[in-house]
Amino acid sequence: MNSHYSADHPQAASVLFECVAGSRAYGTASADSDEDIRGIFVLPAHAYAALVPAPNQIGDERNNIVYYSLRRTIELLTAANPTVLELLYMPSDCVRRGSPEMDELLRHRALFLSRRCADAHIGYAFSQIKKARGQNKWINQPKPEQPPRKEDYCHVIPRERLAPRGEAPCRPLALQASGLDLAEHHAARLEHARDVFRLYHYGPSAHGVFRGDALACESIPADEEATHFAGLLLYNEHAWKQAVVDHQNYWTWRRERNESRWRQQEAGELDFDAKNLMHTIRLLLSGKAILECGEPLVRVEGETLQLLRDIRAGRYRYEEILQMADTIVADCENLKTQCDLPAETEPAAADALLLQLTRDWEARCA
Repeated sequence: MNSHYSADHPQAASVLFECVAGSRAYGTASADSDEDIRGIFVLPAHAYAALVPAPNQIGDERNNIVYYSLRRTIELLTAANPTVLELLYMPSDCVRRGSPEMDELLRHRALFLSRRCADAHIGYAFSQIKKARGQNKWINQPKPEQPPRKEDYCHVIPRERLAPRGEAPCRPLALQASGLDLAEHHAARLEHARDVFRLYHYGPSAHGVFRGDALACESIPADEEATHFAGLLLYNEHAWKQAVVDHQNYWTWRRERNESRWRQQEAGELDFDAKNLMHTIRLLLSGKAILECGEPLVRVEGETLQLLRDIRAGRYRYEEILQMADTIVADCENLKTQCDLPAETEPAAADALLLQLTRDWEARCA
């Protein structure tokens, strides 16, 4: 089936493969699980010589639906990407669409199995372990809807505190505690000092220190230096910018998260993302299966499925799950010394397969 892959790209793309992936493929889906669709599309070889770059992937905003180009698929397979590798081992009941080219790719799927695949599974799994604990702070430390104010990252040393009698000099105050209104002041940069400014009070006629997202520096007339000087401003712009990014990330996560997934944490029952760690252990077991059985573990059954469900239900503590992960990693290290898999995929063989599949598709659709 051909379709235009974007309004700006007239070349036709063709879907070679489509499947239901994620928890529904693994067998771990619950009533609240999303349906994840993954696929592979192909473009004619000349599309990669066009001035407008051909897309690597196409998907929806939440990445519930993602199609990879055949070129990107081969590239990621060569790099031992766990998410793409499992597309070559999908259970038959999850496959929605195939093609002769996909059949040929499946016949060569062993080309992409290597010891590097196990390392990639382990590396990705442990990044998810850190993420599971890191997101907990968002649960316990929610951010207000209003974005951070620049004024909250300002401290001042009022004129009278620069050298007060009988008190320690130059002790900064939080702006709010100082009583100063930056809208009634002008600022001038203090020479040889980063993020420190002289403040001058001009009352209601002032233009203000902040104008939009920027701190505006003024040229202060020499005869007004002494009469209008109000103190020093210390503005931590870097901290404010980081707070803005953190705020945006938090509220993006809040908008896009699956609410059912966070009920246990928000109720105080768990201090980690149990679903995330369930998939972490599944990833490690899949990496072990590559070394032990010669293919990744996609559909999970029996005792292993029950284990994953118990992790998802919060029946294991975070430390217990970490111990499971360490044990599986140790098993993988032992298996790597015994298995006959190559260290990594040979790039030249992957290139040849990509060229062959593209030519086969072009000939079939000519």
